[in-house]
Amino acid sequence: MKTRTKILIGVFAFCIISNFSIFRTLFHIFTDEGYYRYSNYNGSSTTEEPVFKGAGLGRPKAAHRDCLIAYPNQPDKKLYRLFWKNPLAFWRWRSYFVDERYKLPYKSWKEIEKLREKSTDTLDCTRDF
Repeated sequence: MKTRTKILIGVFAFCIISNFSIFRTLFHIFTDEGYYRYSNYNGSSTTEEPVFKGAGLGRPKAAHRDCLIAYPNQPDKKLYRLFWKNPLAFWRWRSYFVDERYKLPYKSWKEIEKLREKSTDTLDCTRDF
């Protein structure tokens, strides 16, 4: 076997093994920023959820639903994730396919800030968990 083939097999095996829960947790501890962030279309309703809270999307969806009830006339009623899928973060690959967080549409904070500046809404449904 050539050296290049052995290296490729080793890298591939490392990527697969790193997606097992114990290794994935270690990578999250040492490399992730610690929060999942969510927002509505213009940033008037934002939510942060700690990575290791374990609650899933329940709390952010509940906070978003409460905001929609309080302010029903919003033009865009979607909940957006503010964190993107990084293909180089190989320890998250399993989560990209399984975790419901990554099924939410992505919107960058820069886009939301532009809408926030234009918006005349006075609503504020920001929550941290």
